[in-house]
Amino acid sequence: HSRPTLTQMKVKSLLFTAAAAIASMASAQDQYPEYQDYADGYEQDNLYENYAMKQQEKGGGGGNGIIKIGVSFGLSYVIGAKVHSSRIAKKMKAKHLKDQKALYTQYYNDVYKLEEQKADQQAIIEQLQAALQS
Repeated sequence: HSRPTLTQMKVKSLLFTAAAAIASMASAQDQYPEYQDYADGYEQDNLYENYAMKQQEKGGGGGNGIIKIGVSFGLSYVIGAKVHSSRIAKKMKAKHLKDQKALYTQYYNDVYKLEEQKADQQAIIEQLQAALQS
């Protein structure tokens, strides 16, 4: 006669526990009476069944979900694009103003230098004319 192995003992233990649990559930179910025993004349309603029937008559399960998702995606895309484009527009406007200021500064400096050169040349021309006349 051989001794049972550890695995065989574990399997027997699990089977015994499962059988005991099933037996206790079956006996516990007998202890609780039916709902109708406590109803005191109140019959079970069929509110949900009426609701389900009306929903089916309407056309079923409101297939507007995809439309709502699409509309909300579109609106969020437009709002996001507006926000990001306004940020870029501000940056571009600041850069443009900076470039424009640099260009005008260079223009005014160039004009000033040309006027100075013109005045110097005019003075030289007057000196040469005076030297020729004398």
